[in-house]
Amino acid sequence: MNISTTSVIGLWVAIGFACALASKADAYDEITVANGGTIRGSVKVEGKIPKLPPLQITKYKEVCKDVPNENLIVGPGQGLRYAVVTLEGITKGKAVEKEAQHELDNVRCRFVPHVLAASVGQFLVMKNTDPILHTVHAFFTNGQPQFNVGLYPGRTSRKPLISPGVVKIRCEVHPWMSAYLVVTEHPYHAVTDAYGEYLITDVPAGSYKLKVWHESLGSEEKSVEVKAGASSNIDFVFNPKPGVKK
Repeated sequence: MNISTTSVIGLWVAIGFACALASKADAYDEITVANGGTIRGSVKVEGKIPKLPPLQITKYKEVCKDVPNENLIVGPGQGLRYAVVTLEGITKGKAVEKEAQHELDNVRCRFVPHVLAASVGQFLVMKNTDPILHTVHAFFTNGQPQFNVGLYPGRTSRKPLISPGVVKIRCEVHPWMSAYLVVTEHPYHAVTDAYGEYLITDVPAGSYKLKVWHESLGSEEKSVEVKAGASSNIDFVFNPKPGVKK
């Protein structure tokens, strides 16, 4: 059986079109959200809270002093700070603020803030207000290339965020320094404050999975039903267990 060149070209065009449709189906669509709902709540820790060891400061001690260990911060009312709450699998909603910049500074040999959340299409701006050299080495686990930026005192660098995922950040000069960046396709995410509280707004009505992630305690998911114009309260509780992988 002979297959003409035209037929072959037509077949590849059809395959390409199907792939494009599949890709579009998986993408996040920006829509106008009228009378959206709100999700709020808290992330707390119950039980015995493990005591974190002090960071091992090995160099530049005249600058790098009193550096806190921020891997597990529990505040008033057992609220968990620096947990990231995201809506999982949401395919359409309010627009991402493209070109928005999220700042990560180097201050007294620690990354500030310790945890950031951002959206694809936004930027990470890295600064160094210390009088010594730092680096920002970002370890991506997906399609985005890793970067390792050297920051001399006063220098600023900006990198685009093109893929979702959890990004670990380290300083190659000062190995005790670490931070995390959580990138999503959409704008429905929040980092808990000192009280462990979070707020996500303008959510289209529907049924979703709500996920909380923490660098030391892992992740949990809950179902949430969002109604137009209404507020849903979803709380999470972590119970630290010995040997939890960080």
